[in-house]
Amino acid sequence: MSKSAKTFIILVLMTLMSLIILNRTTIQEIYVDTIHDVNLNRYRNVPSCEPKKSIAFLKTHKTGSTTLARIIEHYALVNKLDIVRKAGETAYLHYTNQNFDFNSKKNFLPPKGVMYGDYNNYTYNVFTLHARYDRPVYESFMAKDSIYITLLRNPVTQFESTFDYFKIGSIIGKGKDNMSKTRKLEMFLSNSSYYWEKLSSSKQKRSFNNQIWDLGVDPGECSNELLVNYTIRKLDNEFDFVMITEMFDESLLVLKKKLCWKFHDILYLRRNQRSERISLNEKLRKKIAEWNSIDMKLYAHFKKRLQDHIDNYGPTFEADLAAFRSMISFVYEQCVLTEEVKTPKKKIRYNTKTGNLTSEICKRVDTLDVCDFGDGYILSLDLISVCKDVTSHDAHLNRSIRKMMKGTWPLTSSQTS
Repeated sequence: MSKSAKTFIILVLMTLMSLIILNRTTIQEIYVDTIHDVNLNRYRNVPSCEPKKSIAFLKTHKTGSTTLARIIEHYALVNKLDIVRKAGETAYLHYTNQNFDFNSKKNFLPPKGVMYGDYNNYTYNVFTLHARYDRPVYESFMAKDSIYITLLRNPVTQFESTFDYFKIGSIIGKGKDNMSKTRKLEMFLSNSSYYWEKLSSSKQKRSFNNQIWDLGVDPGECSNELLVNYTIRKLDNEFDFVMITEMFDESLLVLKKKLCWKFHDILYLRRNQRSERISLNEKLRKKIAEWNSIDMKLYAHFKKRLQDHIDNYGPTFEADLAAFRSMISFVYEQCVLTEEVKTPKKKIRYNTKTGNLTSEICKRVDTLDVCDFGDGYILSLDLISVCKDVTSHDAHLNRSIRKMMKGTWPLTSSQTS
């Protein structure tokens, strides 16, 4: 073989090796940087955008808001964002409707790098606590570019949950302790105004159009349809996005797109679920709807607005939704060993699977499990870490947030990737 031929062969081999190395590098970069939720078949068509990291979540009562708060808080923790938490190790996590105002930030842990008491510099990325909506108060401590979101639930089922959870039926009277929850609800709704007047102030706020109350509006001031319509339009203008509990996955998908997040960022298991519910017949449902007529109108408006968002999402919505639901089912199957009911609130808790967590749809790439859900939907994660995160008690997440805010939480490379 001539010298020139040998040189040519060597050059060809070197070129091929370079292409292989380049290709491997490109694949690895895709896995590390984008594989969390990119449909690889449309990789080049994915729009470039910066994830939004400042979110004010108005956490409404008994709407599934704990599940959403946990998603946002976990994202904030991993990304080392400034999250509002109360000072004091034993401080109650949330605020009541009576004590949240411009002075409330004096009770916050300061943002990272800010001295205690330097309130002018108390500016945060994330707020997820129960506190009544008052936009100027929120703007006094939230970052200027914050996205404002909330979550609404069908007022019929939301009222049932509130009635049970806050023990509204205890007003029915002495000697009726053995009465069923359903019967107490029937009695309350048979003369709603009478029983409502007998409730404490805090329970009154929880048992009459309480979703619009959480949004900062006294339902007693919405005395006619004109005022109700005006109030709903005002809220629509102020909130960037309102999610719907009954369409939670659809809502999360729209939110993911608005925030430029990845599927990996919105994986969840439902939190604060009750194991028991009051049975509602059609008559009870109608009475609840009539008693909470303002909330019904609020809910109907924003449910339609959500549908508008879905219609404008683009042609991939159904495929994205199916893939996301497959991911949620996958996380449950891989992570949950058993469920158990914890008293006294009878909430469902998850017990975590341990050991070597693997799946036939996943392959280990370095420190990550790369899982293929078909049609190009790939999820890259550490299954063991994910399972610990999604099944852990809310108190564990809160402790981690508090440590991070105090600068004592050691972030690992896997948590920052």
